[in-house]
Amino acid sequence: MAAEKRAKLKRHPSEVHLRELANDIGHECDKLATFLGFKKAELDQLHLTHRGFEDCVFNMLVNWKQRNYKKLDLFKDLCDALEKCHRVDLVCKVEDWKEEPHKSRDIVDEDEPDASSPSSATARPELSRSYSYINKTLEEEQLRDLSEKIGAEWEKVGTFLGLSAIEVYRIKLSNIVAEDRVFEALVQWKRRMTKNTNMVKTLAKALEDSGRRDLAEELREMGGYNEEKRKEDIKRDLLELYNLPPFLGEILKGYEKIENPTIPFDLFMELCIALDPPDVLGNDWRRLADRLELSRFISYLESEYKEGPTSGVLWCWMKKNKSLEELAKTLDEMNRGDVALKINAHLGIEPCEEDVQGNE
Repeated sequence: MAAEKRAKLKRHPSEVHLRELANDIGHECDKLATFLGFKKAELDQLHLTHRGFEDCVFNMLVNWKQRNYKKLDLFKDLCDALEKCHRVDLVCKVEDWKEEPHKSRDIVDEDEPDASSPSSATARPELSRSYSYINKTLEEEQLRDLSEKIGAEWEKVGTFLGLSAIEVYRIKLSNIVAEDRVFEALVQWKRRMTKNTNMVKTLAKALEDSGRRDLAEELREMGGYNEEKRKEDIKRDLLELYNLPPFLGEILKGYEKIENPTIPFDLFMELCIALDPPDVLGNDWRRLADRLELSRFISYLESEYKEGPTSGVLWCWMKKNKSLEELAKTLDEMNRGDVALKINAHLGIEPCEEDVQGNE
């Protein structure tokens, strides 16, 4: 009976997942909508109703989820539609979401555990320490000041703070002035926070995820936690978790001390040369870091490893993984078959005809 009940549990992407997908899908939006069952007239209405491109995609996905709420597994339908759009990179991302535990955006202090937080056995790996803030709460005057600066991204911020699409819609209906909408959303979020929630840290993370890193840093400073302190904490985490040297030059020196490295030095340098330059489609070292669950270190590597951020990503990967085949597969899935071919050549794997034609 228990097994039968488990089998009937619904597996649906959260609205945070859908917001992230809306950010990544790009100009395949209309094609995806068609494969999800939307008619052209419905798409035209969505474009008229929602001015921002990303908000339009997000609301389309929310609408699709609501239409299909009775289905048990919406992840499969979403993967099928993305596959028809030839977005293998996003198929892999959605499949990863399916395996992860419930995605929560509330951040509590580690020294004050909350009973509702997931156990360490099931939670995704995070930084090894809780960064310290002088102030952890936010007053309404501070939220009002912040609401003046957030602007058009407020709906996205609201999603990352846990507000549902329906709640955002109600806020839009009940507040004519744009600034009041932002303020109302922030106040509603604040009312839900538990006493152990670090509001400064939670809101800063939502702002960063929404692309407003400038406001995230301003908020961290408001909480007595500045960028320099943040860099020092991340540097310490990288050292403890991955033994990552603080400077690029030390990685090259450190290679001499590694016995039988997973990636031979010559191949390591080839991969760095290929992935360091920014890619038009975003399939560079940043996408690789995201796929290897190292996205929380991207801003640090961007600032401290300016001349070779890929080296930091690959170093961290080597400390936790041993399979070059898996790395080649990841690169292939993010549409960097040209780089995967370099690894396969080292492994002695002959490229198939499709790989050769696809990278000519």
